[in-house]
Amino acid sequence: MDEETFYRVQELRKNKRRPTRTGKSNMFSGVVRCADCGEKLYYCTSKNFETRQDHFICSTTRRRGSETCTSHFIRAVVLEEGTLRHMQLVISCIASHEDAFRKALGAKRNAEVRKELAAKRRMLQKSDNRLAELDRLFKRIYEDMVGGKLSEARFQMLADDYEKEQAELREKIDILEDEIQRQEDQTENVDKFIRQAKKYLHLEKLTPAVLNDLVKAVYVHAPDNSSGRRVQDVEISYNYIGILPATLLYDLKNGKTA
Repeated sequence: MDEETFYRVQELRKNKRRPTRTGKSNMFSGVVRCADCGEKLYYCTSKNFETRQDHFICSTTRRRGSETCTSHFIRAVVLEEGTLRHMQLVISCIASHEDAFRKALGAKRNAEVRKELAAKRRMLQKSDNRLAELDRLFKRIYEDMVGGKLSEARFQMLADDYEKEQAELREKIDILEDEIQRQEDQTENVDKFIRQAKKYLHLEKLTPAVLNDLVKAVYVHAPDNSSGRRVQDVEISYNYIGILPATLLYDLKNGKTA
């Protein structure tokens, strides 16, 4: 089993879909969450078996009342349609603007990344070599002091200089190692997601398999009725790369990103 398959199996195990009392289940069960309290949304089916009335509601609200967490109610069909449209937009951006998509997510083109990482690895190796050299120098001046070739005052001055340089090098090495790891992870994760998304270039219908392949979680916000009409934000957190705001995707489509 490769790493990507193992990752997805673990996610599926955490998000087991339990059927309701009517025997129905929904692909979003275990995936959709309350944006405020973070708890999973509970899947409820219509008593008259009208599928369009099936809905999700915050499990905290259901257990403890709206005083604990305001009602995050959303119809299953609305959730599915909105998620599908967002996924189609993401896939379209990757298909038509892959380089811009990479840059927007903070990852440069592969060639540029490799060049930058190679430079950082050279710096890291140089710092490691100098650190080892300082250890040898420290040992040498200590032996010179013990052998009477170097005064104790001179030894202390050199030792202080070496220790200061070693401390600075260790800090530099830690920073470089962290930067290299983050850059490698970021680039690898973007590449993984792009590979997954390209499997669905002609996505027309959302299925559990597609949802599990691309989406880690869906966060439903409380509705806003202040304008006189019901407005509700839904955020999708994709596997490997997290949340992609629709505004960013529209900018990519319209060529507005740098």
